[in-house]
Amino acid sequence: MKEQTKVLIVGAHHEEIEAECPNIAAALALAGCRVTILNPVGGWNWTFIRSQGEGVRERVLADAAAAAKELGCEKVVWDYPVAQVDRHKPELIDRMAEFLIGLDPEIVLMHWPLDSHADHRAIAQTTRHVLYTAANISPDDHPEYRGPREIYAFQTGVSQAYHFIPDLLVKTDSETMACADRAVACFVNTAQEYVPVWRKNFHTKAEYWGNLADAPSPAEALKFLGPKLPLDGFLLKKILGDRVISTPFDRFFYNQDFQL
Repeated sequence: MKEQTKVLIVGAHHEEIEAECPNIAAALALAGCRVTILNPVGGWNWTFIRSQGEGVRERVLADAAAAAKELGCEKVVWDYPVAQVDRHKPELIDRMAEFLIGLDPEIVLMHWPLDSHADHRAIAQTTRHVLYTAANISPDDHPEYRGPREIYAFQTGVSQAYHFIPDLLVKTDSETMACADRAVACFVNTAQEYVPVWRKNFHTKAEYWGNLADAPSPAEALKFLGPKLPLDGFLLKKILGDRVISTPFDRFFYNQDFQL
């Protein structure tokens, strides 16, 4: 039996992937990948959730696990407070290094580092730092760890991720969008007023990118971050096939200095 391709998606907090790029996660799971979502930040630290009283942490964790299951993914949520990630950075780096070595993913999806949310920026910077230094960070020897073959950044809210011009798009379909809708609905217990906003966000972004590329369906966007251009072809393309299409760069205007 062929071994599953391991994909790691690192999103800051517990609903990040389900609210931003759920179709990509679902598509990878449907294609037979083992997809793990890591959320280092505990969303129960948000004021509006914390104010919901005793047991809210457990309810948030249950919602997050159920949402990931709807996408066909595994979910790992850590306890770092949303507004204090920088205070815990050394511990977070050590912990993420051990997690990466243990999982050893071939593909990693991470935050675009230019983001208006401080926790998104912190998690992006930590993720990028750890991906290829994990073996050096760990106190044990891991000569077998080489880091992922391909790294991509996903898009958060349009007003959050700035200067985000994707290299490729992943087409949605009725199956992945149904998974996405069911996943985000799992958060209704602790974030009822936000669920419609999150759903509208990923639907609207997907419609925009699909229209831009003249695609037959909506699409979610990714930016290729390396580590090097795979001259023998992208692993992501081999896995997702015709779901993956290139971004039409002629739709973006660059001046003589190649600035947008």
